[in-house]
Amino acid sequence: MLVIKNIYKEFNLTGNLEDKKIALNNVSLKIKKGEFVTVIGGNGSGKSTLMNIICGVHKPDKGKIILDGDDITNLKEHQRAKYFGRVFQDPKQGTAADMSILENLEIATRRNKKITFRWGFIKNHQLLFKEQLKELNLGLENRLNQKVGVLSGGQRQALTLLMATINKPKLLLLDEHTAALDPKTSKIVLDLTQKIINDNNLTTIMITHNMRDAIKYGNRLVMLHNGEILLDVSNQEKQQLKVEDLLNKFDQANESITIPLI
Repeated sequence: MLVIKNIYKEFNLTGNLEDKKIALNNVSLKIKKGEFVTVIGGNGSGKSTLMNIICGVHKPDKGKIILDGDDITNLKEHQRAKYFGRVFQDPKQGTAADMSILENLEIATRRNKKITFRWGFIKNHQLLFKEQLKELNLGLENRLNQKVGVLSGGQRQALTLLMATINKPKLLLLDEHTAALDPKTSKIVLDLTQKIINDNNLTTIMITHNMRDAIKYGNRLVMLHNGEILLDVSNQEKQQLKVEDLLNKFDQANESITIPLI
């Protein structure tokens, strides 16, 4: 479904050879339809660069990105946005604070559709939104006309997740989307994430710093280190992993990092 082929990317802000930073070093991945891949790694391991290259924020120096058989490597960010649903770390991103829950959801349903001067609310959509919001179990189904800006961080992130998946994207990208939440709210959002992905059979990549979450959620785990893949495990092998196993991998790579365990 997604083929990441020999991606190489380096950054050099000064132009001096000693300041060159290799962010991704010939990284290759094949992700099947319906896979839920968690990606972990220390600071500077290449996680965010990989996500941004998939989205088109950065262009690789070498390599290709192929989605559903189509080479999207040279497509600009806005050209490939129609394929993706993305949720960021900051709950304030992805929603319009001054607009109501209903207005935000209506905008999400029209994403990637032909732009017209017509505007209005479809009654059937409102009924659908209520049903979908009820599934979140956060009491939002009876607050359709409330401004999004007054919602809590967890409620807003859950709404953003719903908006990102409402049109069933080819690929869902979760960029540390629970990092700004407290542990209790983070678990609620992650459980919702797992449910939405399972219910819709969404192909998903989730970046996280939390090793326990990386092990618990999804059916495949990829660990990056210094721009290269250090570990790639799936299904039963992943389920048998422990935090200590991941720490040992980091130790073997001679990397000194701190990753939250809770």
